[in-house]
Amino acid sequence: MPRSMPPDDLHSGGTADVTLCVSDAIVDEVRAIREAYAESFGNDPAAIVADLCSRQAQHPRRLVSLAQRSVEK
Repeated sequence: MPRSMPPDDLHSGGTADVTLCVSDAIVDEVRAIREAYAESFGNDPAAIVADLCSRQAQHPRRLVSLAQRSVEK
């Protein structure tokens, strides 16, 4: 029987009737870093986005080009 997930749970619970309970050290470490990062901003999405935008602005090269491209027909 699949387990019931709270609506704010972001971790995968498996598929169909199979619940995946395999622990992966790398995934656990990334989640811990992500949670610590979010907590450092009081879990405020706007503050997190502002920090990420600030970090991107400091990057020597653009990470994403937002220039419009012409569409060939």
